[in-house]
Amino acid sequence: MKSVVEAFGLFQQGDVAGAEAALAELLERAPDDPDALHCMAAIQHQKGDLVGALGYFDRAHEASPYDAEIAFNRVVVLSALGRHDACVEACSGFLKLRPGDPEALLLQGVSLAALGQHDAALAALDQTYEHRADVHARRAAALLQLGRTEEALTAAARACGIDPRSVDAHFHRGQAFGKLELWAEAVEAFDAALALGAKQLAVRAGRAPALANVGRFEEALADIDAALAGNPHHGENLARRAYILSAANRHAEALAAYERALALNPNDFATLYGKCDLVLSGGDFENGLPLYEVRHRLLGAITPDSKAPLWRGQPLEGKSILVRGEQGFGDLFQFCRFIPDLAARGAKVILQEREPTRALMQSLDGVTQFVSARQPAPDADFHVPLASLMLALGVRVDTVPTPIPYLHAEPERVERWRETLGAKQRRRVGVVWSGLTHHAIQLWRSLDGAALAQLLQTDADFISLQMEENATASAYNVRQFGAAIADFAELAALIENMDIVVSIDTGVAHLAGALGKPVLVMLPFRADWRWLRDRADSPWYPTMRLFRQRRFGDWRSVIADVQAALQE
Repeated sequence: MKSVVEAFGLFQQGDVAGAEAALAELLERAPDDPDALHCMAAIQHQKGDLVGALGYFDRAHEASPYDAEIAFNRVVVLSALGRHDACVEACSGFLKLRPGDPEALLLQGVSLAALGQHDAALAALDQTYEHRADVHARRAAALLQLGRTEEALTAAARACGIDPRSVDAHFHRGQAFGKLELWAEAVEAFDAALALGAKQLAVRAGRAPALANVGRFEEALADIDAALAGNPHHGENLARRAYILSAANRHAEALAAYERALALNPNDFATLYGKCDLVLSGGDFENGLPLYEVRHRLLGAITPDSKAPLWRGQPLEGKSILVRGEQGFGDLFQFCRFIPDLAARGAKVILQEREPTRALMQSLDGVTQFVSARQPAPDADFHVPLASLMLALGVRVDTVPTPIPYLHAEPERVERWRETLGAKQRRRVGVVWSGLTHHAIQLWRSLDGAALAQLLQTDADFISLQMEENATASAYNVRQFGAAIADFAELAALIENMDIVVSIDTGVAHLAGALGKPVLVMLPFRADWRWLRDRADSPWYPTMRLFRQRRFGDWRSVIADVQAALQE
């Protein structure tokens, strides 16, 4: 009878059958011989029979639980088989034999990530190899899942630095740029991944939304259709296709695509929100407003939770209702118009909002009490998120209340700004060219330097209505007041001194509209739902005119139209 060493020698010489026969004979006589079991497992592994190998590794590990080599090889096979729960447990056992072993920690991190335990996966990966690109690429993937996007970008960049040919590193870098809404950079990173040749369909699926967000719609559709060709029922890619069609303003096709995606994943919140935006932009508030409630699943709250029951239209006579601010300041200025209706129904209205809006909101009829968003939610009979008032009140496009103005500037502040601005020589135009700079999506909506320069060549005195200083504005002698615009009451007073406001889609446009000031709004190719479609007016603000891009990124024609309007 041959020994284990002799049997393994046969295997090394290419006599697989002879080695297996010798080991089988050994195991018939000694079924718990760990060396024979280990050798048989290694042969099955080499042959590609992972299930068979695992059976022998299990027996070998049971026979010799403190043999680190057997324990590790068993971990390798469990990982290769994708038996992640068992792999994590096996790694934990092996790490008791060899604490801190980086290869075991790496395999454990891979399985933890596959199980969705991304915090634990990251903790494991952080203890492994500093010099390996694959480790940093996996760290990037885990960080992306945890919403730690900036750190994910750093990890992916580090992986690229170690191995510029790492497809995963470029892919995760593209994903991170996408989450940061840096779409041009995302496309560049995905392109780098594609150039390396591997994982083409996965990379193209990731690149597709980024292409759409730089206006390359046909290429985006080609990418996502290629990805779907191999798996036509992939829910995430179906949702991506719907998004691309919506971004391209192909509304009917987009709606059908959203329905197809939701048939597979009816409770996917991002997909529901995409459909909601499409439905509302078409003016269908009856079907769109119930869908709009899904925003609470996606957007962070700016006010604390309230224990009061949700108001859905119940009688309010003698009751108190807490109106909770949400989303951006533009949403507050647009939707606070519904608060006087609550007061007219006999309610004591408590508005909980951000502190810079306190003074301005004192000018709104119906607000009994203002509570800072930093404070706990006050007691009330009911609560309602601000934008949910549309649903509770049954608002439709043709029933939007427009008691313009419903916000008012303080006369004393208006007079101080009048003195600051001095005597008016020409038509005075308040201008807003960009949104908050840390919101990269504002690049869609914002004017670049060339577009702003084109606008500022109009014969008018331009006054900046935003706090950020701008070199192009300075070059055209635009007066910029920066931090002197201390809060929104101050901004409202400055706006009152304008003859007209020209703005991109941002909160200032809504504030000017609520004040009843003439407003010219410059909209991107794919505008937000509240501006509806194909309209030059707004049901929200009677004094507002809308100017839309006819092609993605084309501000030149928009600004030409605005300049003509300013000369009327």
